Amino acid sequence: MKNITLTTLLLFITITTFSQTATTYFSPAASPSGAVIQNVGMTKISINYSSPGVKGREIFGELVPYDQIWRAGANSPTKITFSTSVKIGGKILRAGEYSIAITPRLDGEWTVDFNSAGKYPFAYMTDGKIDMEAYNKDLAQSINVQPVFTEDNFERLFYSINANDNKVARVFMIWSNASVEFQVDTMPEKHLENFAKTLN
Repeated sequence: MKNITLTTLLLFITITTFSQTATTYFSPAASPSGAVIQNVGMTKISINYSSPGVKGREIFGELVPYDQIWRAGANSPTKITFSTSVKIGGKILRAGEYSIAITPRLDGEWTVDFNSAGKYPFAYMTDGKIDMEAYNKDLAQSINVQPVFTEDNFERLFYSINANDNKVARVFMIWSNASVEFQVDTMPEKHLENFAKTLN
């Protein structure tokens, strides 16, 4: 009788554990992953991010506080990758992967940071505050952009890349009622010039 009871108990535990694991595994992610890829000039630009929802919340100024560095997505760092060197805000960034962080503001321009270590702001936290000295050491570029606010409400955060003139890409982050844009100069003439030099 004891063996039957023990077997039944073990079976119950196994089924319960499997059920909980299956529920977690098959449940839709609260902030599903997203990606956008665009070839511009001679450069492949890729953005990988997690897409949180508005869910009836006040986003900018509440969920995402003003004047604080935000990871520009959810779950993990938002990553942008360039297959060649590019120019952003007049500064050349080498080919590779960078994380994006955004600082929203109530009035005026927002700041977009490009982190060469691929980390997000939380990685620099010390005693609940960002260690700006450490953060700035990994800062490849920081630019100011003017946000655009609309009457429309976009439930899911998303990024888009517009190839524009196939030289300078326009990259957009859109969520809730706000949109910010930054431009990426892929410098095709410079890359062609460098390629030609390798043939001589």
